Amino acid sequence: MDICVDTFKQNKIKYDWRTLYMGLELDLIKYSDITNYAVEFLTDRPETENQYVIQLAWGGDDVDYKSLLVNILKELHINDLNLDANGWQFEKRKWRFGILACLKIKHQDDFEKLLNRIAGVYADFNYPEDMDSFINYLPPKVDFDLSKYSKEENVLRLINLFNDFLNKEHQYLQSDINF
Repeated sequence: MDICVDTFKQNKIKYDWRTLYMGLELDLIKYSDITNYAVEFLTDRPETENQYVIQLAWGGDDVDYKSLLVNILKELHINDLNLDANGWQFEKRKWRFGILACLKIKHQDDFEKLLNRIAGVYADFNYPEDMDSFINYLPPKVDFDLSKYSKEENVLRLINLFNDFLNKEHQYLQSDINF
């Protein structure tokens, strides 16, 4: 699923070269978004003479986006490209949020389909514990008897838990945490 970086803009979540690199590694970003970011970067900083940024701004099929992003990160003294490190996990959470926010809009009229798609994201991101409470195939963590409620009520409970999660995640990601 391609997520447009505009999702970050719309939700006032800061993104930068690290975010783009993570999106590329997760296969979630379009090359055109990387090119657009490079163009915006050069527009905002006309004094920039970074050859890697300029190459990204030109874009095209023959551009090695990954190596150019790696070179930019190295110039920013970000040499640890271990995507399991804490700083990278923050970037990964941005992409997870972006996917979930897009799914919420796309499936706003079909909660069951939304929950199924959320479960797919849960699997794609290696089953993060912070999502456990609203995954439709997992039993509730708290003492909650599903049989006392209708299917619709149980679906609505999961959607409410998902919305709470999304709001908390949004607030967390708006903080300015760095490597």
